[in-house]
Amino acid sequence: MRLSSAIQNTMQALFNALYVGLARAAGLPARDVYGIRVAPSKLGYKSLGTGSATITKAQHCRAEVYLSEFGWVPVDPADVRKVMLEEPPANLHLDHPKVIAARTGLFGAWEGNWLAYNFAHDITLPGASGPLLEFLMYPQAETAAGRLDCLDPDTFKYTIVARELSA
Repeated sequence: MRLSSAIQNTMQALFNALYVGLARAAGLPARDVYGIRVAPSKLGYKSLGTGSATITKAQHCRAEVYLSEFGWVPVDPADVRKVMLEEPPANLHLDHPKVIAARTGLFGAWEGNWLAYNFAHDITLPGASGPLLEFLMYPQAETAAGRLDCLDPDTFKYTIVARELSA
């Protein structure tokens, strides 16, 4: 069974949240960073970029850890896992060259095809009557009947489009 993109993205957010929790347990400040992929990967990873201008399902959570000598350092264990699972020929092992490249390239750096928009948790939306949001990575909406499930494509539909701007 193939999981929806929204559920896969949420699972990736949980994977990075696990990293954040482990870093904090080791005494290192760490945080989740929520955003969206806005362009194809220039590093050659199909799974780590967009394939069209419609980026509705391209939300992605990354993580940062604070290292006193460097400041906030980007890390992305979820994208390394994504490379392992999705890059051809798929189901790659940790010692595969594509995975090694992702592991080394995504510790201390992020590819520039992603736009961060917040690192907030336990959010009260202005004018909302629903409960606190644990995190804000997807569009949110409420009707008189309550908050819509942003992960249910049958009841909550939206489109996000990205395009390059030139000066």
